Amino acid sequence: MAPRLSHRFAQALGSIAACLGLSAGTAASAAETIVFQFGEFSRDVSVPSLVTFTETGTVNEDLRSYLKLLDPPARQALRTVLNQTVPVTAVMASNFLSTALGERALEQVVKVIDQPPSIAGPALSSALILGSGREGDLRLIDVLQAYPTQTLPVKVGAVLSLTRSLSQQFNLQNRLFPQISSINGTPAPGPDLSALARSGSTRYSTTPFSFPGRDGTTITAVAYLPATATAENPAPLVAIAPGLNTNMNALLYVGQQLASHGYAVAALNFPFTSGTAIKAAIEGTGAVPPPNAWYGQPRTVSHLIDQVEQRWGPRVNTESVGVLGQSLGGYTVTALAGAELDWDHLVQGCAALNDPNKVVLNPAVVWQCDAPGQVVQQRSFRDPRVKAAVAVNPVTNPIFSPASLKAIAAPVLFVSGTNDVFAPPVSQQLIPFTSIEQPGSLLALQHNGTHLSFLNGTSKLPEFVIGPDQPLARQELRGMALAFFDQHVRDQASAQPLAAPSATSGVLSGSNPLRLLITPSFSRQELNQVDPGLRQFP
Repeated sequence: MAPRLSHRFAQALGSIAACLGLSAGTAASAAETIVFQFGEFSRDVSVPSLVTFTETGTVNEDLRSYLKLLDPPARQALRTVLNQTVPVTAVMASNFLSTALGERALEQVVKVIDQPPSIAGPALSSALILGSGREGDLRLIDVLQAYPTQTLPVKVGAVLSLTRSLSQQFNLQNRLFPQISSINGTPAPGPDLSALARSGSTRYSTTPFSFPGRDGTTITAVAYLPATATAENPAPLVAIAPGLNTNMNALLYVGQQLASHGYAVAALNFPFTSGTAIKAAIEGTGAVPPPNAWYGQPRTVSHLIDQVEQRWGPRVNTESVGVLGQSLGGYTVTALAGAELDWDHLVQGCAALNDPNKVVLNPAVVWQCDAPGQVVQQRSFRDPRVKAAVAVNPVTNPIFSPASLKAIAAPVLFVSGTNDVFAPPVSQQLIPFTSIEQPGSLLALQHNGTHLSFLNGTSKLPEFVIGPDQPLARQELRGMALAFFDQHVRDQASAQPLAAPSATSGVLSGSNPLRLLITPSFSRQELNQVDPGLRQFP
């Protein structure tokens, strides 16, 4: 049985037919010529010439003058991007374009096409769906060939912006880990994370519960309470904040391991950004979240801590709390540690999305810039009960600025993956970490790690999305979380530090293919040694 496409597919084709004056039964012609626009001037390149360059590297005469505008690394990156195979089927492409993030991403890519958005948007949607087909073999060159007009007018300025951005991303992805690892000499061996990741011997009980949130919402949560927790020996608390479009189950494996070592653990589903809430909003069975509702998530975690105190009283030490969050949850715990929201910096960072000659394909930025003018007035969500934060693949920029990150008042562990395309490591973790001055803070850079490496329940997704060896990634996070919280929440003198403050070159830990560089010291000057072009980043 043929796969059924979403309404987006039929809508896109119908819009194209209307815009091009085609009847419903008329097939639109595929693109044969790309017209590069230089203001009032234009030059033509045949699509077959671009296909030849993509597949063989041969440069025909009509393409040569354009490629001279790019340096050799950018030319190679362009060919790589055009020829890169992505396992996306027509159904997957159609479903993604039906989401809010897909629509915003499409708005950015459409900037390269010199046509009104009312034509270019649905035409590009159609090309993405038809280019992927049913076999799941999508290439950008296939999308260009599937564009449903004989000529495809392209704006050179936007294309150069996109090519340079992708060139830098591909080059950094390949050399980020080895170059950062060697900046200050050879890193020393780090702690044995596999040993730290082993379950403890403490038994614990599991209690699901719920509590009222703001705006009439109901927050679902779960708590693990160790059997050793008493009024005389209260258990330290760790609160877990999941990321966008995931539920608390994705990180509960960390909570279970911490509970087996005597921690009380509380986790929750956020009312507007959990996987359940977003699915309901897309299907029309749930409320569409108000713009920027997610900025207030740190307050919801503070309410969770209040709930634990009310329910378990002196058996849990709610004055000494660790917080752990991934992605949007990573933003949440960074704010709880003291980073202040900088609305002026957000508006400035979002301005690029409206620049017709600049294509922004950073999903973390696109998401943060949903409605930059409709802001939450509160700037600080610092909870003084939070003594340490583990932020995994956090979304931080432009909502935090270099100045506002200096307000962090508890040690934070930033965990970053070199292959994260949803919260890219340079803009979202490495550059922000260079502004953190709080003693005890660490950066852990995972070689080959992706945005989903550490999450449970993602095994059905393509490997290029989830990365290699998820069980190893989860083991590494269990080990890092226990060591970091033992040192900063329990304040154990005997706790093994992940990296000593004097280890300026950092330490190497974990195992291949997901080796970890863990360092307490990382500066903008060191990052610029990896790629001088990074000086342009804010």
